[in-house]
Amino acid sequence: MRDEQADPDMLRRIQNAIDMLPSPIFIKDADCRYLACNRAFEQYIGLPRARIIGASVHDVAPAELAAIYEKADRDLIADGGTQTYETSVRYADGSHRDVIFYKSVFHSAEGNPDGISGVILDITERKRLENELSKAAREDFLTGAVNLRTFYELANQEFSRFKRTGEAFSLLVLDLDHFKRINDTLGHEAGDDALRQFVQIVRANLREQDIFARTGGDEFRLLLPGTAQSGALLLAERIRDEVNRVNLCAPNGSAILSMSAGLCRSLPDDTGIDDIVRRADVALYQAKAAGRNAVKAHPCEA
Repeated sequence: MRDEQADPDMLRRIQNAIDMLPSPIFIKDADCRYLACNRAFEQYIGLPRARIIGASVHDVAPAELAAIYEKADRDLIADGGTQTYETSVRYADGSHRDVIFYKSVFHSAEGNPDGISGVILDITERKRLENELSKAAREDFLTGAVNLRTFYELANQEFSRFKRTGEAFSLLVLDLDHFKRINDTLGHEAGDDALRQFVQIVRANLREQDIFARTGGDEFRLLLPGTAQSGALLLAERIRDEVNRVNLCAPNGSAILSMSAGLCRSLPDDTGIDDIVRRADVALYQAKAAGRNAVKAHPCEA
């Protein structure tokens, strides 16, 4: 620190104290040059303190980021107060971490802005847990397909877009055939394996924009934005064919998987996503009535 009248022993004690803190800490003067930092900040930057003190952010940060950082600092000095924001940073050791920057302006004895003090808090683990909780709230825990609630959130958005633009979509209701028999004869572990293998096959055939959800024990829905009925039928038949190739093996027997599917498309008179789901359900019942292992389109769309 720069007060020439300051007690050197006191400065040493302060430096030792902040060096013991695990979070990077830095202090800059009113010209945005570093006055002080702790050991954790040296590790973050990857430079010794002797190279940091007196340097600007342009001397220690990548060129593409330095201008952004300096602008944020100068805006803070001009506006006063504090500044808090989350971002991702790359440490000198190559690791990428999610952090929160806390920065505050300090003032001279005359009351003028005299610099900035800041601390960087690592929130990587917190963000990981938040992402896991968010994922758990949106996905079926067994298969990884989105759950029913998320299906309606996404499908309602697609339905609104359809009403706004007129671009139709197709909906498939998919059901594993004789799933209860698999559970009863081969066991629930085999049933879980059947679901996971089925979902893996479906996902391998999807685009990023497609919405695939587990909506019941062995029932799934697949919404295909901007897809005509003919294209949806080809996709469903391809999935059905691949599912038929799965030989589910268990200690007490085996079974060949099959699926039935009902297909429909969005229509101008539909008032909500449930109108379309009901038609797809009717088509699914027809596929089952026809002997299963089949794909059927709703009668009004065949």
